[in-house]
Amino acid sequence: MLVGIGGFIGAIFRYLISGLIPRIYSMPTGTLVVNVTGSTILSFFVISMPSDSVIHFVNIGMIGSFTTFSTFAYENFKFLEDGETRFMLYNILLNLIFCILGVGIGYIMGHCSVNTVYT
Repeated sequence: MLVGIGGFIGAIFRYLISGLIPRIYSMPTGTLVVNVTGSTILSFFVISMPSDSVIHFVNIGMIGSFTTFSTFAYENFKFLEDGETRFMLYNILLNLIFCILGVGIGYIMGHCSVNTVYT
């Protein structure tokens, strides 16, 4: 039940955020923002919330439906198909770099909140 409710919420947020952010130079910036935000939130909750029910609700439900890796893969395939190799490479690099940074930020935020709450 928690996964389903979280999935519903994550999908709605994905739709809203992706729709609000315009493409820049043909780049799917909405997907980039969703992937970075999802990576950051997932890392934060993994570190700061040890409860299994929270992990099921947030990480599997919300973030599982919120992040857009399948969309990311399809968009890169379309770039390749359209002969836009440069945009495909930019998109892959930006997503990888910023999502890894997002995980690091979420990790730091999670540790800070755990240290604040439990010390």
